[in-house]
Amino acid sequence: MSNVRYPIRYAGEADWKAITELDGASFGFDYDDEARADARFELDVTRCLVANDAARIVGLSADLPFRMTLPGGEVGAAGITWVSVELTHRRRGILRSLVERQLRDRAADGMAVAILTAAEGGIYGRFGFGIAERKRRTIVERQRATLLRRVGDVAVARLSTDQARDTLPAIYDRWRHGVPGGLNRPAGLWQLHLLDRASQRHGYSGLFHLVHPDGYVSYRVKEDWNDGLPRHACSIVDYAVVTTEAHAALWQVLLGMDLVGSLETTSMPVDDPLPQLLADARAVRTTADVDGMWVRPLDVAALLSARTYAVDVDVVLAVRDPIFGDARYRLHGGPHAAICTQVDDAADVWLGVGELGAVSLGGTRLAALARAGRVRGDPALLSRLDRALLADRAPQAGTNF
Repeated sequence: MSNVRYPIRYAGEADWKAITELDGASFGFDYDDEARADARFELDVTRCLVANDAARIVGLSADLPFRMTLPGGEVGAAGITWVSVELTHRRRGILRSLVERQLRDRAADGMAVAILTAAEGGIYGRFGFGIAERKRRTIVERQRATLLRRVGDVAVARLSTDQARDTLPAIYDRWRHGVPGGLNRPAGLWQLHLLDRASQRHGYSGLFHLVHPDGYVSYRVKEDWNDGLPRHACSIVDYAVVTTEAHAALWQVLLGMDLVGSLETTSMPVDDPLPQLLADARAVRTTADVDGMWVRPLDVAALLSARTYAVDVDVVLAVRDPIFGDARYRLHGGPHAAICTQVDDAADVWLGVGELGAVSLGGTRLAALARAGRVRGDPALLSRLDRALLADRAPQAGTNF
């Protein structure tokens, strides 16, 4: 879709200040010179699409190139970010022009999916994105969280941020390869995260890092001396645990932080086993459950061929796609391999491309979408496909963008 009144183009270096000003005005963030320079660790200005009203930039959408883990495989993913439209130019089709151009360009580049996290929940479904990951805000009441069993040698060290720069990336990469939805974290995003600017702290301390050979936790602390009954708040901001031994050891150290009243995080996966380690599982509370990463298939055949399936399945999917066109695909897959090709055969299951994105990582249940009337097909076949799509772990992106 083109917008003649507000032409779309890729940005150049001369546009950088205008891009940050538009992003700041849209999201309520004040870019000073330091913040503007730091943002370049994340964003390549030449990957920014902008919409112009004469010489003025009035719309923006950028993307970051990722590799994303699937059950049994991985694909290239375009991480849509920095989406902004000038306050004075909304409801004029600018967002649609930007996003549809972006999706077509990334499909032409060979990306299998586009991904994003949404500032508002009602925007991106119309572009074919579906919710594939859930995030939760978790609070652990430390004094109630008594371990059923203690680890002998915890093998955990506290590292400074300078020490962590050389240690965390390799552990993170091992973690993300084992979790559906796990994204690689490019060097620029690591640099931005570990700059540890005051603007990143939101009233908390600088970063601390607890590191095990098979996992790590990065956290901040906010003091609360509470008139002699200290209840400091510990905010876990990065969490990558590869083995059960590392998980138990790290949590034994975290729960031994005597001045801390609670540990809070949005980084703990929804299926984290911490409650199973405690005498009182109620010490772990979920205070919010929201959508995390959204997935939009760009190449259905490549996406479905790149993953494995929990049980053998042979099915023809009719996929509705308002941008790239409706098509049918035969998926033949199982626990070891899969192949998906576009066909003219009669369909067994009917669904939208957003519904396909939602189930692609094994977190959202196809059966639930069918009960909501968003997927149609033979009940027995839908049940088998639902089980085939399931993953051993809940999806988790691991990297914010």
